[in-house]
Amino acid sequence: MHAAAERREAIGVIVAVRYEVRPFTDRHIRLLETFADQAVIAIENFRLFKELEARNGELRVALEQQTATSELLKVIGRSTFDLQPVFETLAENAVRLCEAERAAIWRFDGQVLRVVVTTTSSP
Repeated sequence: MHAAAERREAIGVIVAVRYEVRPFTDRHIRLLETFADQAVIAIENFRLFKELEARNGELRVALEQQTATSELLKVIGRSTFDLQPVFETLAENAVRLCEAERAAIWRFDGQVLRVVVTTTSSP
């Protein structure tokens, strides 16, 4: 018997109907119990699959973020005297990872806040 059934938690229902009034045989009842057990297994497998899918999604997001950070660090390393490529990479990664339509970065020059980069998502 499946763990959910052992705990006596209802997770679904199987209904068998006859229009002629007569009891179901023991064989029929065992068959329905087998179907119920199989349904519980299928439901549990689906739940586990969804959990795994969610976890994989979390790992994919974490990897994308680490990749974006790595790309940004490479650009920073190559752009010692030029911040523009750094800002462009930062904005592009922000749009991609946040699934945004656009991003903009402003920089305060001591007196005025100026736009240094804008980017939009690719269609």
